[in-house]
Amino acid sequence: MPTIFDPDSAKAIHLRLDRLAPDAPPLWGRMSASQMVCHLTDSCKVALGETATTLKPGILSNRLVRWLIISVFPFPRGKAPTSREFLLTRPADWEADRRTFRQYFDRVQAKGQDPQAKWNVHPSFGSMGTAQYGKLMHKHMDHHLRQFGV
Repeated sequence: MPTIFDPDSAKAIHLRLDRLAPDAPPLWGRMSASQMVCHLTDSCKVALGETATTLKPGILSNRLVRWLIISVFPFPRGKAPTSREFLLTRPADWEADRRTFRQYFDRVQAKGQDPQAKWNVHPSFGSMGTAQYGKLMHKHMDHHLRQFGV
């Protein structure tokens, strides 16, 4: 399963972001491309612990369900509610927002190389180790890049 902590997978995310146009229409959902880039930046901020989170009890924090969502089932298209922690950053300037995402993504990617890395509690999935966080973040980013056809 792909992970953002694999250098080739991380490079592929960057290349896909390069192909994303600010006016690309979503294939599903209501986010604009700019909102999506900010949303992915917020996911990095959560992982790094720069955004305070608390676990919202629910089925997603169950270990088996979490594993199934991360490793087996595709993310639903336009149906899953988004935690407020992932909707804090508002789009400003397209190029600046993409640069900010890249900076945060690179910080998360670098942190994942540390075998002692500790990750912030995910508001839906709870506490995870590096391997699960890397897979979840790759799947999340892939989902949204596909949403805009890249």
